[in-house]
Amino acid sequence: MGKVATIGAIFVILVIMTFGSFVYSYTQIDAQLNDISYRSIDWTSFSWSTLLNIGLNVLTGNWLQSAFELIDGINFNLTFGLTNNGFFPVYVPNLTYDLYINNVPIGNGYTIVGFVLNPGNTKQVTSLQNFDKAQLNPAISSIINSNGIIDLHVRGDAHFKLLGQTVSIPFESSKQISILSEIENKLSDEISKNSRKTSSSSNLNLQLAGHVFIDSTYKVGPGSYVNIPFSIPCLSNIQGGFLSTASLGNDIIVYIFDDYDFNQYKNNKKSNVYYNSGKIYGDTFELVLDHNKYHIVLSNQYSDFSTKNVQLKVASLCY
Repeated sequence: MGKVATIGAIFVILVIMTFGSFVYSYTQIDAQLNDISYRSIDWTSFSWSTLLNIGLNVLTGNWLQSAFELIDGINFNLTFGLTNNGFFPVYVPNLTYDLYINNVPIGNGYTIVGFVLNPGNTKQVTSLQNFDKAQLNPAISSIINSNGIIDLHVRGDAHFKLLGQTVSIPFESSKQISILSEIENKLSDEISKNSRKTSSSSNLNLQLAGHVFIDSTYKVGPGSYVNIPFSIPCLSNIQGGFLSTASLGNDIIVYIFDDYDFNQYKNNKKSNVYYNSGKIYGDTFELVLDHNKYHIVLSNQYSDFSTKNVQLKVASLCY
């Protein structure tokens, strides 16, 4: 009887230890969303008429909202981290989760894992997650209002098999990513592909008095400006003109500064100008300037994605 009691006690202890190890191992399994990266955007077919019809040529409007009319879906890589700090190896068949963009529910996801995670090990699994247009629709306004920021929230369960038992470990993670630059780059490429050739009637044709010292075409990218420095040796009559052309939105702003005020301008400080065209596709100007260093600035800083080609011609005549 004594041996039976001893064996029984040992068995009970082993059961308790095994159960305790099981419980401990259960609590030491962890799952989370480690990273989210942009993969691609599914675009609808582009054409020149499509770009114009949705109003992308009106740069003062909300171009990002218009751009979403051309998006059929967005694809991300979701990278999950799985950790086993317990005593027993576990098999991980899959992950299931709900998805939210900027706190808006947009559906659910399923990721096949299919590997054994040994004690003390951490593994990552990357899953392609597609959000089609129907899923995105409830969240589009929030993406637009946040200027292209997507705050992706994942809430679900990682499913493990531990000692023959199926165990579900809940997890919840959020990651943030911006898709603004990808949309801008795509639209810029498409605008360039669909650009129309400028007719000869759009050429700058000016008859200017004096010495022509600028006669060239400048490419001004979105969000930038081009500086054209020049000096004049005497009190002079300055005549000139410009013409801006682009696939979408022909306007440009042209300034004329002296050396001091140009430095103020480029450092975002208050500056005075000899000439300010305002936002316009073309204009002529005439002014009197004394012997000094000056700068003509072609500013396209207000544009998000439209590159401007600006023909500029300027002449000087000493008094």
